[in-house]
Formats: sequence, structure tokens, C-alpha cells
Amino acid sequence: MTPSAILTYTPDEDIKVHEEGAIRLICKAFQSHESGLPEWLKNSSDAYAREDAPENKRVIVLIFGHGHREMTPSISCLDFSGMTSNMIEQNFRHWADPEAARRGSKTAGIQGGHGNGGKCYMTQMFEGHALIHTVKKGKGNRYGVVAGSIRFGYVPDPQCGRDFSVKGLQAELEKALAQFRCPLDTFPKTALEAMKSADGFTFISGFGPKGYGSKIPVDHLVESLREHPQMIQTLEMCRVYIIANGKLINEGKEIALPEIPPMEGAEKPRVIPIPETLKDFVSEQQVSTTNEGYLSQGQLILRTSDVSMRWTRKGRHIINYYKPPKEYLGNDSVLDLDIQSPYRDRIYGECFLTALEPYKQNERGVLAKSPLTRAVKRFVSQQVELYAKEFESRDRRQYDYEAKNAISKINEALDNWKNRFLNELMQGLWGPGPVGPPPPLPPLPTGKPANLELSLSHRKAGLGVAFRPTLKFFDESGRRVRPVAFRWVSEDNNVAMVDEDLMIINTFAYGKTSIYAETLHGKLRSNKVPLEVVHIQDIRLSPSIVEVPVGNRQKIEAVCHLASGEETSDVYLEWTENDPNVARVSASGLVFGFSPGETEVIAGDDNCESERPALIKVGSGHAGGKGNERGQGYPKVLVSGEFDRDPDTNDYVHFSKDDAPVL
Repeated sequence: MTPSAILTYTPDEDIKVHEEGAIRLICKAFQSHESGLPEWLKNSSDAYAREDAPENKRVIVLIFGHGHREMTPSISCLDFSGMTSNMIEQNFRHWADPEAARRGSKTAGIQGGHGNGGKCYMTQMFEGHALIHTVKKGKGNRYGVVAGSIRFGYVPDPQCGRDFSVKGLQAELEKALAQFRCPLDTFPKTALEAMKSADGFTFISGFGPKGYGSKIPVDHLVESLREHPQMIQTLEMCRVYIIANGKLINEGKEIALPEIPPMEGAEKPRVIPIPETLKDFVSEQQVSTTNEGYLSQGQLILRTSDVSMRWTRKGRHIINYYKPPKEYLGNDSVLDLDIQSPYRDRIYGECFLTALEPYKQNERGVLAKSPLTRAVKRFVSQQVELYAKEFESRDRRQYDYEAKNAISKINEALDNWKNRFLNELMQGLWGPGPVGPPPPLPPLPTGKPANLELSLSHRKAGLGVAFRPTLKFFDESGRRVRPVAFRWVSEDNNVAMVDEDLMIINTFAYGKTSIYAETLHGKLRSNKVPLEVVHIQDIRLSPSIVEVPVGNRQKIEAVCHLASGEETSDVYLEWTENDPNVARVSASGLVFGFSPGETEVIAGDDNCESERPALIKVGSGHAGGKGNERGQGYPKVLVSGEFDRDPDTNDYVHFSKDDAPVL
């Protein structure tokens, strides 16, 4: 038989599938409220899209109810579209039907899926039962499932729960809401207006949400919705409101996607056509991105953020993949792409490519591995890196001779302003009389090193963080001398290692290692410093509210609860702030106030970040000594790069605009 010969065989007349086993397998991706709840909202958004509903009708209301003696805790989702019994039986009840969301409609804007997510959430994540109470054109249906089962059915039976007559839409909705103690006068005005013009509603509820007991963490769930990749289109197309325990939250405002202002000079998105063929770096073969010309050519759209997205905008720091016009397929975190540039943390975007549709997975997260998805991911990585390098080049051009002179003038003006501003404070420290900056330190002398002294700011660090070790060279007399050529050594590079070029320790995996340095000639070795990369389960910032005057600073502690059960604040983390114009935070959690206003600070690593940010309030006044009280001293303003040397090491240091102030 030749390889191209067609096999002659007699196929079986049916396909045997263990229904319950297959369904439980495809539902494994939806075993959390954070992944399941977005599916309900997506289904509501698709229902509106199928009807091509006007914008003012596309309202979704999420209703959370805490449990108490007479009430089971519940999570509910309401839209004003509705389903008929035919839609339930032909679309909803069918598992693994990728056309369920769009059947009967050619309208754009339907996100689609595999026909599993919403049902999986209902069957897996509630300890009591889940119920759909829906009305369409005067007919009502109640359809649900008990905990632990995958078999849905009419409630209490088809005779009573299917196509029963409804006297009025509002009266039937009030009946559905009664057990939740959520009257219609709790609803926002836009929801009531949508109800008046609707011919139906769908009210889906789950009772006894798993893992929450009687109290549901509403703030956490709402924030997870705002950060979920699949919620982008839903929140763009629909107005989503939250009612918790009978009260409208968020001051009655709809929840919205976090605003992402672009970088200055990159306000418009970068649109990049995707070549019709790309090379798969594994097979070394060219793969088609258009199915050999049968599909349309794709495009990559890159956008920028005015601040780093690594922490505060982590949920949006992704490349979303879509089938045009905007059917969601999956995503890649930008942090997972092979990009070597600090500007990676400020870029995100969308990739529109129809050829990727076969690689959409059940949970619509990362696309399935294939020659095409590998090639597209490599292309996206390259384009993001090229875009990032443009900003690096722009930064380098800014530091030319003219810019250096301008910065020196700014530095001089800042010193003059600072001297006047802090003169009163300085008298408390030095007494009356002129005070000037200290004279510059002389350069370190040359000499033969006899001892290397290594120190780390922390002996514990989070996963995926980077920080700088300190290495000093001393001669036989104990005098500090200039460094000579040396190399860094980590006893376990899988846990952490030092980047020789950047002089920064990068952590990669949980575990322990030791870091030391040794000279290239003579093999003089420093002391070994142990370093443990710890598994952090949660982070609490203390204090949660910081009030600091302009020009002053205050420390925030990040208390980490580790998987080992230990609780400690001595862990190196990545810190970031929302608005660096108001305040900046250092790598040790030291907040420095720049201008009056408010911002938020969080800390974390690649696995965990503080659930609640610390609120920073910067006041216009300043604290300090008066008379004989101790003042704050004269901080000398130094400029990084090839401008000012570090007074301690006499070396040039390099910081980006995202680095916190060094005090």
C-alpha cells in the first residue's frame, strides 16, 4: 500500500461515548467561580447579539445573596432576552455544540464557544442546585439541575415547567426575584427601561456556591470579572450592574473595563498584517495562515499602556486571539512571549486570524499547540519586541548631549528649589547658617583585592522577581578598592541565577540556592549568601491607607503568608503604583510623595499579588523640624545613566522611568 492510498474499510454505524465521563472531562476547565461566572455573562451577551438588540436594551444584572437562617447563599445572572422551550431543547441542552451560541443568527458580535461553559458552571460549582427561570413572548420555562448531576430537566416536570403561560413579564420577574429579597426598585433605571421594552428575560441562579460558605466575596468576584480576558467584549457591548444583598453596589454605576491610557507618542494602535505563510521553528516548515488562500489574511493590533501592566493591569496584559469580526478564540500572556525588552510590560493587543479557530480549546485559554499556533506565537513575539525596541531607541535618543545639558539645568533648578523648600527643616538639623550639598566622594582606589563581600537585601524572594546584589572588594588592609573582573555563581540555576550583563538576580522556581561571586584571575571567592524562592499564598499590605506629604516618604510592609505556613514580611517582591506622578514606590515598599493626589500601590510576584492595594494619599503640606527640631536634610538630586555616579560605589547606575526613587 502506498502512503497516498485511500483506506477501504466499513465504519461502525454509531459512535460509542461514555456520556457522563465525557461531559465531566470537558467540564474540568470550569471548576472555579472566577472561570465559570464569565460564561454566564458571555451567554447573555450572545443572546443580545443574536437578536441584534439595541445598545440600551443590552443590560445584565448580577445578583449576589449571602446566606443566613432563612436564605441559601446564591449567585444569579439576569438578562432581558429570554429563551423559548425550543431554544432550550435544540441549543442549550446540547453539550459540546460549537454552533449553539450562533444558531439561527448571522449577526456579528457573537462570541460563541463550545456550548459547555455555562452548563459546566451550573453542574459543578453549586452545592444545592442551579435553575434557569426564563420567559419569551408570553411563555415561561423553568429548567435546572441538582448538584452532582449533569442531567438537566424541567422543574418540577415538563407538564408544569415547560411553556407555562405568563400573565405579565414584570409580574413573572418579581416572582422570580422574591426568594432573593431583591425587589425591582433596587434595580438601576437602565435595567428597568430595558425590561419595559423586552419580550422576555433569562434569570439563571446557582444555590450554595462551593467554597464560600454563607458569605460570598463579591468584591473579589467583580474584580475578577473586570480582569478576565473573555469579559472584554461582554463589557464593551453590555451594561453590567451588581446587586449584593438587596443593594446596588458600585454607587449604581455599571462595571467597566479598566481604562488603559496609551504611552505618550504611541496613542494610535499599531496594525500589522500577518504574512500568508509563517515558519514553524520546530518543524522548520512554512505553514499557511490563510488555509492556502481560502481564508482571509489576518492582522495583529498592538496597543500601549502609559504604565507597566505587569501587576495592576495584569488581566489585560495579553494578546487576545479572535476569529473576525470578533469571535473569541483564546489568549497568550505577554509575559509568556519570548520578548527581551523592558517595554514588553507596556504592550498588549489583539490578533485576528480565522485559521486559528480549529485550535480553540474548551476553556478558550491558551490555544492548542500546533505548527500554526507556534508560528503565530513566534510572529507575535517578534512584532511586540520590534515595537518595544522602538521605544528603547526613543529613550536612547533622548539622552544625547543636548538632553544631558537640559537635565543638568533641571537638576540645578531642582536643587535651588529644594534648598529653599527645606531651609526651615535644615535649621532644625544643622542650626542657622548656609548649608550646601556634601562634597562628591573621591573615586575608589585601585588595589589587589583580598576579600569579596556579597550581600543581598533579602534572603527570601518571590517567584519571577529581579533584584540587585551588592558586591564590594577590599584589599588586605580592609580598604575598599575598585572591582576587578569576576563572575557570578548560583548553586542551582533552576531556582535563581544572576544576569551577568544586568547584574540582577532573577528567580525562576521555588526552592533554595546560594549565590556567590569569584574573580576570573586568582579565583578569589566571596561569601555564599543563601537565597530561597518561596511559594506565596497571599499578601497583605500594612498600613492599608498611607498619608504622606509631598517630599516625604513612608514604609509599607508586605506581609506574606507562605505555603509552608510561615508568615513574614522579609520577602523581596515587585512593587508598583497606579499613578507615578502622585507617588512612587521603591523595591523595599518605601513610598515617596511627589504631588498632591491619590494613587494605589500593590506588591506581588508572578504567582500572587496583594488582593487589596494600599491607598496612598499625598498631601500638599510637608512635615519636618522647626527651630531646634530635627529636619529632613538636603536630598541631592542625581540623574542616572552616564550623568551622575552612585556616591557609595562611584559607579554609574541605570534606571528606567518605571523605577521607583532611590533614597
